[in-house]
Amino acid sequence: MTTPSRLTPAAALLALLAAAAGPSVADTPPANDGMRFVDASVQADDRHDLQALTTISLPVGEHAWVQAGGGTSHSEEPAGPRRPGILALAAGIAASAWQFTLGATRRSDASRYRQTDWASSLEWHHDGNMLGLDLTHRRSLASGTVTVANALGASTAVPAQARISGTGAGLHGTLAVNEHASVYAAVAGSHYRSGTQQAGTTSSGGPLASNPLLASALLGDTSVVNRDEAALDRSALVGATWRWSRAAVSAEYATGRVHDDAGTLRSVDVKAAIDVAPGWRVTPGLGRGTADQGGRATFASLSVTHAW
Repeated sequence: MTTPSRLTPAAALLALLAAAAGPSVADTPPANDGMRFVDASVQADDRHDLQALTTISLPVGEHAWVQAGGGTSHSEEPAGPRRPGILALAAGIAASAWQFTLGATRRSDASRYRQTDWASSLEWHHDGNMLGLDLTHRRSLASGTVTVANALGASTAVPAQARISGTGAGLHGTLAVNEHASVYAAVAGSHYRSGTQQAGTTSSGGPLASNPLLASALLGDTSVVNRDEAALDRSALVGATWRWSRAAVSAEYATGRVHDDAGTLRSVDVKAAIDVAPGWRVTPGLGRGTADQGGRATFASLSVTHAW
């Protein structure tokens, strides 16, 4: 599955590129084979964090595809629960040895929390091996109130905001060990700028590390389940997959350094993709994660995919 995007107008351009690429050779699957599916997934932990997303993918010609997704997430934060809705759109194009995707995801909880992520990926494939280059861009804004002490020693709730924006780059790849086994890995680094505003006073650069109240109350604790909402300066992932005729098992370890020295996010999980019927795949998963802000949590996931 590819990264979601907002570039639906790109579908027309991708269709023209696909037409220009010419017809495929007889008995050769089209480059976008397998991109017609619907997927519903959910993951949750024992801290009541949850994310649910449904995605539909449709091919365009023989080389391109478009995707659309929607869902919600839930996080238990110090200032109260946060429930942003998720909108994701994507487009891609592929040839026999490469593919390119471009997408964006929008998360919004009214005026309290807004985050937009753009992502692009260019991959090269050869004999079951793959190497990919990733570029990302993020803008997020969290608004609310924080409690501060006034000159008389009493507490007062004042409006506050926290912003994060920046770009990132990374590499990911897969190495086929044999017909049954493969290993995969990914690394990424991002350069973010953060800023806070409290009762009309603004600071920027890296104020969240020196203002833990704003960081906790507005941006919330880091969660493995809602990892996509965390601003990670550095991240890495390594995993392995073993395949049978109708099933595959994957195990992976992931780690990331949260922006402004807000701790480290780590997780280990195991997933099993099982073909339960023609065109139907069920993928349950179970894992354990730790976050310096949010503590330890056990999480589970389930994905159901129908391809036709």
